[in-house]
Amino acid sequence: MNYIKYTIAALAISTGLSGCSIGMDDFGDLNSNPNQPDTPYTSMLFTYSGRYVRYFTMNSESYDPWIMLWTGYLSESINNQYGPMQTTVSFSTADYYRYVIRNLNTIIEMNENEETRNTVAVTSFGSNDNQIAVARTLRAFFFMTLTDILGPIPYSEAFRGESDGIWTPRFDSQEYIYEALDTDLREAYTQFDEASSLTEADILYQGDITRWKKFNASLRMMMAIKLADVAPETGQTRFAAAYQDGGMTEVEDGFHYTFDSNTDAYSWMYYVGNMNYSSAGRNFVPNAVIVNALKEYRDNRLFAYFDLEGYKGSREGDPDNFDSYFGVPFGLESNSAVTQAAANCCSVAATYCEPQATYGVITTARTLLVEAEAAELGWIDANPRTLYEAGIRASFSLSGAQGVDEYLASDRITLSANRDEALRQIVMQRFLAGFLTDGIETWSDWRRYNIPELPVEQGQANEGITVYPYRMQYSDTDKQYNVENSDTAINDYLHGNDSRWERVWWDVSDNI
Repeated sequence: MNYIKYTIAALAISTGLSGCSIGMDDFGDLNSNPNQPDTPYTSMLFTYSGRYVRYFTMNSESYDPWIMLWTGYLSESINNQYGPMQTTVSFSTADYYRYVIRNLNTIIEMNENEETRNTVAVTSFGSNDNQIAVARTLRAFFFMTLTDILGPIPYSEAFRGESDGIWTPRFDSQEYIYEALDTDLREAYTQFDEASSLTEADILYQGDITRWKKFNASLRMMMAIKLADVAPETGQTRFAAAYQDGGMTEVEDGFHYTFDSNTDAYSWMYYVGNMNYSSAGRNFVPNAVIVNALKEYRDNRLFAYFDLEGYKGSREGDPDNFDSYFGVPFGLESNSAVTQAAANCCSVAATYCEPQATYGVITTARTLLVEAEAAELGWIDANPRTLYEAGIRASFSLSGAQGVDEYLASDRITLSANRDEALRQIVMQRFLAGFLTDGIETWSDWRRYNIPELPVEQGQANEGITVYPYRMQYSDTDKQYNVENSDTAINDYLHGNDSRWERVWWDVSDNI
């Protein structure tokens, strides 16, 4: 993909946040705006990039929450638009490269460059070292997520157009990208300076460097645990180092996103509707998979996640009774089958449907439960039950659910002494904790463990589908501007088939 040419054409830098000079000095003062600075402020660049993390919980405002549909969390209640899985077939990386990652690279460059590092455009955001470390950490989050969605993507040559004339970068293997990201994150970790902070232009952690360090270590653990089947020794080494540095421990350490007054939360747009989204039809509702699992476990998070009195109207039943709640299977054969199944379905809880709601992107509960898996595998010297129970407590706390002590005391929840059964329990708890959070990570768990089991419904079977997708296909944009390199990546790493049913590098489990 011609990322840098896109950037020059559209950046500015990042849709009007500043009037960055983009190498057009030959036009003299023609391009100068006296009301805007010629140099971008790193704080503005970071705020803009930070806003993109929301796309990995509820996806986007394009009315297609595929992450939550493909992981057993949401379903449709009015029509069968997405159920047959013929609508969502590709994923575009273009905006992440030309805006998000480009901005983060610019922040790093401006803090390293002797001519800019001490200017007000840079120093007004905070110390040079912290800006570099935070930008590298957030950049790694985006690269990790993109490669987990697609597999091979441009990495090593992605931004070498201006410096080296490489306008069509090669697609690196996921194995290479994971190694490079682990190295970059470890180096970034050493740069953090907890004695200082960033300004509130850091909309993710409000400048709290201690929490950025925990997020950095947690990201490294997220990547390392996925190597358990494909490269366990490497995974163990990387995980142990990250665990030693210290990941998220408190609920507030979580990597959360709060929608601001300029962008309504997606559940508000999808479910409740407003003047711009009234045609949404309140179509998305809880999936039968998550509802039935919580009912089976007698898990009080059911009452925190869902409402009987909500955007789907008033549903009959006692709101404190598990058996009053019903979800809708995803992928039924017709609109009429969908509407019939949804006749008494519950609603997503009002907490998630506020215009300025907060969503988890990577939660503390997930981090602790990933550590529990590593402890069960013998990768770290820690008690898996202690971490397992801490993860469940963190999830109950974040969701506002009650009764965690009684829940943990039940025989069904007590961690098994059998390793394989314990691993299944740990991953199931990550699923139960992940409603409207941790979307891509939950999908990664399913790809590794087939937890939860996602039933193929008749509407999907009619399309020849036998199992849910393992990855996304490249968008036409990703391929058409870089045909030779995208074709090479597909041939070398995806068995010549850019399909949703090809597996990414770390996905070699035979559980599915």
